[in-house]
Amino acid sequence: MLSMIKKWFWYNWVIFALRTIWLAIIIISHVVYPAMIAGPFGVTIFFAFMVYLIPLIVPYRRENWYLAVEVLAAGLFYLYVAYVAPGLLWSFIILVMIIGVASNQKTYVWTGIPCGVIFPVLNGLITNRPPYEYMFSCSFGFAMGLAFGILIQSHKQARIIHEQKQLLEQHIKQIEELTLIEERNRLSHELHDTIGHSLTSLLVGVESLRSSVPDSQIERVDTLVAIAQRSLDGIRKHLHQLSDAQLSQLLGEALRELTKDFMQATGVTVNFRVIGSESLVMQEMSLCLYRCLQESLTNAVRHGQASVITVDLYFESQQLRLQIEDNGNGMESIQFGFGLNSMAERLEIHQGTLSVHSQPGRGTVVICNVPLQVEPVHGKIRLLIVDNQVLIADSLQQILSQQSDFIVVGTANKGQEALEQCEQCQPDIVLMDVHLQGLNGLDALLEMKQRWPNMKVVLMTTFEDSTQAGTAMEYGAEGYMLKSTQPREMVEAIKLIYRGGTWIDQSIATRLFEEMRRQRELLEKYSPNDPNGLTKREIEILQHLSEGLRYKSIAAKMYLSEGTVRNYCSNLYSKLGVNNREEAVELARSKGII
Repeated sequence: MLSMIKKWFWYNWVIFALRTIWLAIIIISHVVYPAMIAGPFGVTIFFAFMVYLIPLIVPYRRENWYLAVEVLAAGLFYLYVAYVAPGLLWSFIILVMIIGVASNQKTYVWTGIPCGVIFPVLNGLITNRPPYEYMFSCSFGFAMGLAFGILIQSHKQARIIHEQKQLLEQHIKQIEELTLIEERNRLSHELHDTIGHSLTSLLVGVESLRSSVPDSQIERVDTLVAIAQRSLDGIRKHLHQLSDAQLSQLLGEALRELTKDFMQATGVTVNFRVIGSESLVMQEMSLCLYRCLQESLTNAVRHGQASVITVDLYFESQQLRLQIEDNGNGMESIQFGFGLNSMAERLEIHQGTLSVHSQPGRGTVVICNVPLQVEPVHGKIRLLIVDNQVLIADSLQQILSQQSDFIVVGTANKGQEALEQCEQCQPDIVLMDVHLQGLNGLDALLEMKQRWPNMKVVLMTTFEDSTQAGTAMEYGAEGYMLKSTQPREMVEAIKLIYRGGTWIDQSIATRLFEEMRRQRELLEKYSPNDPNGLTKREIEILQHLSEGLRYKSIAAKMYLSEGTVRNYCSNLYSKLGVNNREEAVELARSKGII
């Protein structure tokens, strides 16, 4: 109760003052005029304290009972006073005003009639006086309280609108900043593609030759690499003179900056801390957690009316955990709307999970878990590199072999040769160019998934092509990567894919998701085969779910990646309006879908 009192506004204190004044009138009347109260003073004071305290306590236990308790307690005490102290009947007007303040357009009828008619008439009968005076004074007091209540509601609405405006302004500002960053990255990738294989081959090739170049020539190698690197950096700088400090910083610094800006914009107290030894995190994973925190902060204030939020970022040995806890209103049941579903989908791409815990009046806790690393089965991740250009294949072999977690078990230049290498070497991950002589990358991918369903395949290309990327993911590829990807980013992406995640270059993903959205809208508009909007593929996956198969088994059976199956399941859960596979299967069977 004390925590609720701390949140009181001026009008709450005005009502509390009126109630206190009413109690003081009862006590002072007895002190000044002892003969005014004919009955036992102790009994009268006891009843008065009950009328004073109980309506203050009830709202924090059963809020919907408050008005009924207030009317009943005040009315019974009013009838009691009519017997023992008729001279104090006028004080009932104060209680009637308080009841009027708490009434609204749904309750004023059943609260106003007892206060303004029924109790005054009963008191008139008890005191043998005409009830008209009591009816007029009580009705007038109730009307004054009702008017004051309307004023309070207007003030509340104005305050809520102001808070929502601040929150939306902050949200829009953050969206604009992230959109600018993503757009700059997209344009940077496009310019990388326009220079084609030349700069890519130069950087990768020269870097791979470093270990075999004499010490006297190392300086020249450094110069060539620096020239090429400056060229790419110059393209970025000329594209946008915008700072992307939020994403170039360590993850902890970026999230701390986000909470600081949010606190300044909304006035909500946000406590942030990093627990554990912070390490570098892949850019896509950083952006995922950044968006999750942004959405959680917005929900905590907009829906939970929180005033204090605690954000903890845990760097653990096997996982990264982001925990957001608020002191808001909480919820009886967790409903995954658009915001929470978006967070869950973002985390699933990185093999992460989202959990939400909430209780009414006790706030909400949002936990985002993302695995950091998994030990390779063979001690090292076995890679097969397939590229049409021998220089790039050899260069990638040199770069990746220098990583302690990787071992390159083979290279190939053609699709058929890649299949033979897969048969002999059994790699964990295949890095394969899309454009190959003879059997191209997409056909080779399809063949690999049919023969080795558990083998992970990443397609690599120089040019962005959302249609090609969509086909690759449909065939079961775990990743679609640009060759211009920085070595560190490529290493982290390969580790993520090995852990079971899916990796698509950010610029390609944006185009791909937009294309998928358009196709889904057209399908639902022109081919409504299912009343729930389920596609043939989604119904097929739903059938497998009903058979008790897990995501991994479904992926192997349909020659898809596990991440793709998770995305399909997320979409069909949303279409059916359910939260998990059990509810989906039960609903599908009841509707005859399966």
